[in-house]
Amino acid sequence: MIVSETVQKFLIDYIRANVKVGDKLPSEREIAKMLEVGRSSVREALRSMCDTDIIEKVPGKGNFLKKEIDSEMTPVMKQLLPTFDVESSLSFLELRRGIETENAYLAAQRMTIQEINELKNSMIDLKKCVKNGKSIIGPDLIFHNTIAHSTRNKVMIQIYDSLVAYFKKVRIEMAIDDDVDNAIYYHQEMIQAIEDRDAEQSSLLMRKHIEDVLRHYNKMITDFNN
Repeated sequence: MIVSETVQKFLIDYIRANVKVGDKLPSEREIAKMLEVGRSSVREALRSMCDTDIIEKVPGKGNFLKKEIDSEMTPVMKQLLPTFDVESSLSFLELRRGIETENAYLAAQRMTIQEINELKNSMIDLKKCVKNGKSIIGPDLIFHNTIAHSTRNKVMIQIYDSLVAYFKKVRIEMAIDDDVDNAIYYHQEMIQAIEDRDAEQSSLLMRKHIEDVLRHYNKMITDFNN
């Protein structure tokens, strides 16, 4: 699935949750920053939604919701919404569970004070996103990336970095349906375990965190298909 299709799915969910007919959508720049993707992918997603008459682009002003997304638009939605490659996404999350569990174990042993502060700052930003009703993708990526790079294991870092694009795709799929309460809980607990240099606890918390994401993803797919 190309990135623009995943962005389109996020926008449809975002509109359903936050936008009324006549309201202005966030700008291309804001959406790109929210999802940590390129503006070209956002532009393509918006263009596709304009072509199906869901939104209207007003030169110099931005994009506005033209029609309410409801049951009457089911045929249009089926055409617009991407078909999730569920098997690949679930397999990826299982792989991520193994990699990130070990990352958390090593991070608790090797992370510097500066890196711990980076984790704490990402936690502050995550809570701000939740408070303001914005996607938590940005601070979430920073949190997990900081843990991965603090392992000081070059091979593990290379593997993690090679998977970031796919990680981001799955994160965008889940963006509107994020289980933010559990994300906050596990991130906070992991920071404490890392500060305590408790590698076993840090590893256990990361495993539970990813397993919670797996459960939530399965639920989201079930709801999406009903």
